[in-house]
Amino acid sequence: MISLTPEDWAEIYYALETKSSALRRGYSEPEGEPGEDARWIAHLEEIKEKIGSDGIDAASEGVAGSK
Repeated sequence: MISLTPEDWAEIYYALETKSSALRRGYSEPEGEPGEDARWIAHLEEIKEKIGSDGIDAASEGVAGSK
């Protein structure tokens, strides 16, 4: 099992936020399917919710515990 620090979780959280923000602004692959960006944004938001704001939930409870 990999052990991540609170700082690691925060970095993961902000990477997800950066990607979903880019998708919202229309920065995606031009060959993507219609609606694909919306699905990716929703998926990234679900992951961010599990991790918690700034990675706090995941850092304190672990990913499995932050549902």
